[in-house]
Amino acid sequence: MDEHKKKFLGLGVYTPVWLFYYYVSKQYDYVYSNNSSNYEAFVNLKRFGSFYFTGWNFSAQVYFLVIAILDELAHLLGIPQSVDKYFGLVRHYLFTAIVFPCSMMVSVMFWGLYFVDRELVFPRTLDEFYPSWMTHSVHSFIILPIVTEINLPKKHGYEITDFNHAFPVLTAFIVSYEITLLTIYFVYGVWLYPIFKYLTWLQRLSFLVIVYAITVLLLYLGILIQNLKKPKKVKIGDGV
Repeated sequence: MDEHKKKFLGLGVYTPVWLFYYYVSKQYDYVYSNNSSNYEAFVNLKRFGSFYFTGWNFSAQVYFLVIAILDELAHLLGIPQSVDKYFGLVRHYLFTAIVFPCSMMVSVMFWGLYFVDRELVFPRTLDEFYPSWMTHSVHSFIILPIVTEINLPKKHGYEITDFNHAFPVLTAFIVSYEITLLTIYFVYGVWLYPIFKYLTWLQRLSFLVIVYAITVLLLYLGILIQNLKKPKKVKIGDGV
């Protein structure tokens, strides 16, 4: 691919993805506003939809796409370097600290539990309201922006967010969610994910710790992959 086309690659991928995510969010709104089912799983999703981790991650991806599109535009339009640098910094920080580890966690955990026993995470009764493409859009399709960002040509001076800077942000994000999850149970008596109904309190807390630990490992993996993909600096005198 020539250099001219590479300049538009990010916009060419992220703009339609953002539009698709907008469509997905509108479809979820349509489902909730046009169904009055009393199925417990559906009622919980309708009432607490914004408190599911899938929703938090989906929102993080939307924000990331907006920043990435602005960053690509800033680079193409040649706006002041300080603004361009700001968009780039936020983009790389958000991707490394939140988008990569959390999106991978959502996909791996959801489909892992789904194939073990889907009633633990997405009861069969929900198929009546959500076509499979909607389920895949927030649990499978979310991997596309990750693969894209890792493989996009990087701007000159690009620096990967290191583990020590990303770790506190990811920790705050995960701990905030887990506190939210427990708060909803103590206030409303509702477990957002059915798996928690079948666990003892020791198992529940252990499960939350394991989820956190896996997400941190995914953070490390994401940084490792980015470093492996980063172009090597060529020293003067190398090559022919």
